[in-house]
Amino acid sequence: MERIIGLILFAALVNSASGLDFRYNETLDSRMPVTEFPEIENSDVYVFQQGQSIIAETADGRQIATSSIKSDASGLFKAAIDTVPDGGSLNIGKGLYVLSAPYAVPLYPNGSNILYCCIPVIDKSMHIYGAGVDETIIQLAPNQRNLSRHVAMMIIRGSGPLSPGYSDFTVANLTLDGNRAQQRDDQPQDGEALILAGSKRSNGKYYRLKLVNSHGSGIYLGNNGSGRESDAVVFQVVAQNCGAEGFMLDTCHNSHVLDCAAWQCREGLCLHGNNDWKSRSKDQVSATKFQTDSQITVWQVNDFTLSEINMDCTPATDAYGLVVRDGTGQVRRSVLKNDKAKTDSTGGATYIYESSRVLFDDCQLEGFFGVHAVGRSHVEAKNCRLVAPGGCFCTTDPHPVQSTIIAENCVWSEKKVVLQAGAAFLEVECVEEQTIPA
Repeated sequence: MERIIGLILFAALVNSASGLDFRYNETLDSRMPVTEFPEIENSDVYVFQQGQSIIAETADGRQIATSSIKSDASGLFKAAIDTVPDGGSLNIGKGLYVLSAPYAVPLYPNGSNILYCCIPVIDKSMHIYGAGVDETIIQLAPNQRNLSRHVAMMIIRGSGPLSPGYSDFTVANLTLDGNRAQQRDDQPQDGEALILAGSKRSNGKYYRLKLVNSHGSGIYLGNNGSGRESDAVVFQVVAQNCGAEGFMLDTCHNSHVLDCAAWQCREGLCLHGNNDWKSRSKDQVSATKFQTDSQITVWQVNDFTLSEINMDCTPATDAYGLVVRDGTGQVRRSVLKNDKAKTDSTGGATYIYESSRVLFDDCQLEGFFGVHAVGRSHVEAKNCRLVAPGGCFCTTDPHPVQSTIIAENCVWSEKKVVLQAGAAFLEVECVEEQTIPA
């Protein structure tokens, strides 16, 4: 009888509190499109090193520009990109290319929020290919970035505030190095990155990249300019030692991060939305097979899927685990860890707040807190294993809470529940993990 009553209450609480359909749907795990990543044999423009020279030339051998290997190559790269026709491609050969950031690009319609860049790609769809990660290396020259001069190495967008961006774009098979140790490295400015994309655009493909030593983000798919990105794919990209996010997807639609990693970044991954999250169309963003030693944030995204995530924040400072604010989505088959010795939210595996609605299915959560749900959030945990001395299911907060946690078929250890007044917790067939004495 208790099981029947529990199941009835479980169904009633799900329907009344969440308003969501959390029934499993395999299509949610197949959002990542089957995308071809062709190896381009023929390009319109080539940049390569020969002896002590860097040469830019067209496919028919016409020389565009040349410079010394030891000199600033930013002018040569701009000439090469300007020569590529719309929809064409640039091939960059093996070697280290050192570029200054002389080109000023205002992000705001009034001409303010200027970022300086090495490689501006404006009003153009095109494809940029290197010879391979750590084979083609583009490095920011020393002393380009300071307190009043913010830098994004590659800026890709439309020229005006309402101009569209690309309809098809690729950056692949190379390393971008922000040379952070040789810059004035204070707090990053919003938009600073190794790759910054803006304006309303679609079909960006970023794959087989190494993004290192950025004073800001590794890759930032932004909403500066006329709108947001649709149908982007970020595949097999590694970000390391970034002062901000390794990966930032800002108000993207139907966009996906697959088989990527972020190490020693302030945040590993940020899926960012906007205040219109309740009214805008479904975001449909996902990350699959993502690894990081830093916090993951989902902020006002109304339809997200995280699957096969391996996040261990144990070595990080001030990391709150997986943070979801006003987000609606699900986390499946993932491992989320933080430092159990940090006896507050910076040691939690998760921090879910405001009006978030999140499902965890078949996940391992380990930290000082397991599921930490506050505000008006609603969290369901199914088939999960939780280890947390501060509470596997926790709703404590300095502010009043109206949060709900529903646990079904979960295994817990250490402390089970810490419940604050105003919150609700319901469990169905959850058990304590049995340890075998040594």
